[in-house]
Amino acid sequence: LWVFTTRADTIMGVTFCAVAAEHPLATHAAERDPRVAAFVDECKRGGVAEADLATMEKKGVATGIFVTHPLSGEQVEVWVGNYVLMGYGDGAVMAVPAHDERDFAFARRYGLPIRQVIAVAGERFSTDAWQDWYADKQGGVCLNSGRYDGLGHAAAVDAIAADLAARGLGEKKV
Repeated sequence: LWVFTTRADTIMGVTFCAVAAEHPLATHAAERDPRVAAFVDECKRGGVAEADLATMEKKGVATGIFVTHPLSGEQVEVWVGNYVLMGYGDGAVMAVPAHDERDFAFARRYGLPIRQVIAVAGERFSTDAWQDWYADKQGGVCLNSGRYDGLGHAAAVDAIAADLAARGLGEKKV
């Protein structure tokens, strides 16, 4: 599963992936699971404009399909999410609930893990409520991220992109 991200520095915080209802993986899952089929149909009937994403309720369904995290080797479940657009990236996102507000709301709704991987000095992280600093690119450093611990945003992005490229599992684009 190829996913798009603007926050490679948070990759170690991925706890699930989400695909658009039109994504081929969603179609495949819908062929085997009536719950997925019903949700995909609901999403296609509703249609979502990008401008509406911020305010709409984040909903989804687990596909029962797992992918392997490219750096940790952890198995990560794929969900179909109504907040993922096929026209954005490849219609699939790595979900990092601790550092993306949409993913945070989705994870809270479905009881999915929220793993902090960015720390900002003087701030306390809690999974109880979203705080804007959770998405801070400039003031934070990596933690709970193995060899990337202590790196700031730019250094972490460069190191992670290089590691993914060396494994043939990703590339850095502007």
